[in-house]
Amino acid sequence: MAQTRILHLIDGGFLGGGQKNALTIALNSGKSRFTSFIAAEGGGKFETEVIKNGINFYPLVLPKLLRTKYLRPLEELYKREKFDIIHTHGGVAGFYGRILKKHNPAVKIVHSIHGIHYINSGNPFRKSVSKTIEQYLVQFTDRTICETHNDFLTAFKIRITDPGKTEIIPNSIDISKYANRKKNTDLLKSLGLQENNFIIGNISRFDEQKNQKLILQAAYFLTKKYPEMRFVFVGSGKNLKHMQELARTSNISDKVIFTGEQENLPDYYSIFDIFVFPSHWEGMPYVLLEAMASRLPIICSGIMNLLEVVKPEYSALVIDPNNMDDLFEKISALYHSSDIREELAHNAMIDAMQYDNSEIIPKIERIYEEVLEG
Repeated sequence: MAQTRILHLIDGGFLGGGQKNALTIALNSGKSRFTSFIAAEGGGKFETEVIKNGINFYPLVLPKLLRTKYLRPLEELYKREKFDIIHTHGGVAGFYGRILKKHNPAVKIVHSIHGIHYINSGNPFRKSVSKTIEQYLVQFTDRTICETHNDFLTAFKIRITDPGKTEIIPNSIDISKYANRKKNTDLLKSLGLQENNFIIGNISRFDEQKNQKLILQAAYFLTKKYPEMRFVFVGSGKNLKHMQELARTSNISDKVIFTGEQENLPDYYSIFDIFVFPSHWEGMPYVLLEAMASRLPIICSGIMNLLEVVKPEYSALVIDPNNMDDLFEKISALYHSSDIREELAHNAMIDAMQYDNSEIIPKIERIYEEVLEG
C-alpha cells in the first residue's frame, strides 16, 4: 500500500507555535501510512530543527504581503513531488496553499488555524482585508482544524470556516519530555541564582501580545517586599531591548534575568517556582502545556482560549492581563503558600496528560484519511 505524502506548509523560519505544531505532526503521524515533508522559509532555526529530525525540508519564501508570484515555486514543488495532502498552518501559508488548490483542484487542503490574531489588530484596514481573504478561501479548503472551541466559534461567526468541515483539535506535546525532571542546579548556578531564590519564570517571545511589561511592573514591587525573588525571562523578540531598558531604569536589573532564546526549555521549567503567562490574546500556546506537564503552579491571563486549557483555582490562578495589582497579589499568595502551589501544580500535571501526542495525533491522522476518501 502506497504511503500518503503530506506537505506541511508554513511561513517563517523561526521556531514558533505553528512551526512546532507542523513538526510535531510530521514526527508523530504514522510512518507506515504517512510520509511527511515540510516547506517554510529557509536559513532559520526551524529548518535546522526539521533536518535534525530527519524530515525533508523545502525552503520557500511566503511573504506576509500576499503576492501570487510566490505561488509559482509552490506549484512547481507540488507537481514535482506529487503530494497527496497539503496541510497549511496559519493565515499566510493558508493563502498560498488554498490559491494553489484554486488552480489545481485535485490538491487536498487541510488548514490549521493557529489563533485568529488579526482580529486583535489596531488597524481596521488590516482586519477587514484579512477577514475578506479568509472568507474567500473557505471554498478551497477540504478540512479546517481549530485549536480551541473559542477559535471555532469566532471563525464561524466571521465566516472564515465551514463548520461542517471543521474539527477542534488542540496542540499536543511529548509529556515525558517535561514530567518528573529534577531541578537543574547547574543551570541555576550559570544564571547566578541561589538555591534560596524564589524564581518567577516566563517563556515567550517579546512583543505586545505576550505582555511581559506587566510582569516587570509587578517585579518592581515584589522584589522590594521579597528580596529573594528573581524573575527569569526566556525568549527574544522586537520588545526585548525595551524590556531590558525598563528593568534597568526601574533599578531591578539585579533581580531580573533575560536569557534570550533557548533550546533546553525543560531545564528552565525545572528551575521555576511559578510560571507566569499574562498574554493579552493567544491561540493555544505550547508553553502553557509544557509548564503544566512540568508540574508548575501557573498564573495566566483569564482569556477565553487559555480558560479552555486551565481551570481557575484548580490548575492555575488567573488574572486580568491589564491589572498589575492582580498579578502582584496572585504571586504573593503563591509565594506564601506551598500547599496552594503543590495543589495547582499537581492538578495541572494531571490535566496535561490529555494533550500528549499519543492522544492528539491519531485525531489528525483520521482527518487525513477522511480527506483522502473524499
